[in-house]
Amino acid sequence: MKLRIHGNALRLRVKQGEVAALAAGEAVEGRCELPGQALVYRLAPGGATVGVTFAEGVLAVAVPEETVAAWAGGEQVGMAGTAGAVEVLVEKDWQCLDSKDPRDNEDTFPHPAPVC
Repeated sequence: MKLRIHGNALRLRVKQGEVAALAAGEAVEGRCELPGQALVYRLAPGGATVGVTFAEGVLAVAVPEETVAAWAGGEQVGMAGTAGAVEVLVEKDWQCLDSKDPRDNEDTFPHPAPVC
């Protein structure tokens, strides 16, 4: 899972296996080792609305299970919501078309653009 933060907006990009885990009701997470403390970012199905919390180095995002199920099983690329002042966008992670490193495309979704 990839995390992008811009102002009060969070963007999470998840790979195929992570989408399957979310659809099965499991949480997925990533980790960034910072000096003195790690930042853990977690995405989980649950709650009635999109929720965001941050405590003890864990940024947790929750999305309603029904929303996750519809998104995971369909063609929809992303699901969005707000939690207070925070905008949340969760997207399926597509293959990079110009990456030279094959690790960048491991377990990603096929890109809809034609490959030349």
